Amino acid sequence: MIESIAQIFGEVIGFIYSYVPNFGLSIIILTLIVKLITFPLNNKQIQSTKNMQKLQPEIKKIQQKYKDDKQKQNEAMSKFMKENNMNPLAGCLPLLVQLPFLIGIFRLLREPDIIKTVLEDRGETFSPYLFQAAEFINLTYLPSIIYGEAEYSLFAQLTVHFSEFGIYYIFPLIAGGTTYLYSKMSMAAEGSQKMMLYLMPGMITVFSFSFPIGLVIYWTMNNVFSLAQHKLINYLDSLKGEQDITNKTENQANFKEVKDISNKEIDNKENTAEQKKIQRSDKKSTIKDGKTKKKKKGKGKK
Repeated sequence: MIESIAQIFGEVIGFIYSYVPNFGLSIIILTLIVKLITFPLNNKQIQSTKNMQKLQPEIKKIQQKYKDDKQKQNEAMSKFMKENNMNPLAGCLPLLVQLPFLIGIFRLLREPDIIKTVLEDRGETFSPYLFQAAEFINLTYLPSIIYGEAEYSLFAQLTVHFSEFGIYYIFPLIAGGTTYLYSKMSMAAEGSQKMMLYLMPGMITVFSFSFPIGLVIYWTMNNVFSLAQHKLINYLDSLKGEQDITNKTENQANFKEVKDISNKEIDNKENTAEQKKIQRSDKKSTIKDGKTKKKKKGKGKK
């Protein structure tokens, strides 16, 4: 199965390489393609993480309330998550989906003959270097093997022979750094997650020394694109929030305007009724005064 996945990616990278004859750029383009394919899943993961962060205060209250009874705590947590449509495993799905990609690319870069065969069948040549003209930075190299087979000390590799050996040690550090940045943005640094914020980048850095540089570039660019996606979703959510506030304000203004109009109409009706009442009262007074004058006039004639 792994061989089949590697073969598929070999065909994809071979196709990209035919139009962009640079192994490093081909890996970056492949990373972007994979990111676009998994965009909906990653979006779901980001939204799930954001919802978890918003509900953390309520989760802490439940944990504090049932801290002495784990069974009731689990029951309350399950009920709370069900009521809020939360799935703690939703954030793991994109990682599981990307796992075959990582395995396939790892196998592909460990055995670059797959790409060579694909390109040779098309009558093209393959260069594993990031900078082909200078044959600089072979993307199939593993930093750990370079370190083990080097005839120079580590200090000499990082100084005098940096361009030949030391440059390869930078890529794992960059991979760990981008992993930390993305973890910091996407995780709530509290409790066990705070430990993972530092543990995960550290593990990636160590593992990257045993990975081909091409795979480290794939992981690094995946982090960069994930950061960009996270920023984009936050920006769109902020626009949506601003629009909701604007709509709410407009609705409140419209409600107030309708209410004011209704109050004016009620006041007008009350004023009109009062005026009619006064007019009737004045009319009655006028009629009464007229009758009184007639009576007085009749008595005067007598």
